[in-house]
Amino acid sequence: NIKIERRCEPDLPVLLMQRNHLDEILVNLLQNAREAIGDAGGKISATARRLSENLIEITISDSGPGIPADKLERIFEAHYTTREKGSGLGLAIVKHNAELYAGTVRAESRLGKGARFVLMFPAKTIMNPANQR
Repeated sequence: NIKIERRCEPDLPVLLMQRNHLDEILVNLLQNAREAIGDAGGKISATARRLSENLIEITISDSGPGIPADKLERIFEAHYTTREKGSGLGLAIVKHNAELYAGTVRAESRLGKGARFVLMFPAKTIMNPANQR
């Protein structure tokens, strides 16, 4: 019951990062989107585009119920969860992995309008040793 829409610009510059870190980011965001939509069905969109010569934007959005404003400011905290069975680590991992490569992540949401996660990564970056595990 979930429609997935994917848009990726051709010829994006290389992101110099470990593939498993990017995989963890995308898997966590896509799982959260799927869980937010639930059995009723809906839409998940994933896009990747170049904003400038050395800046890539990746967005994951869903048509779920959205995130309440009072919870939105805390969702990247480790062990904070709004779900009964959640560990509260998924979005903390997303934030950590993005920052490890000088990237950023932000969440946008309105109740009843879904959620959108926006990641920004510099292309051809180097690892930031201050953020290593």
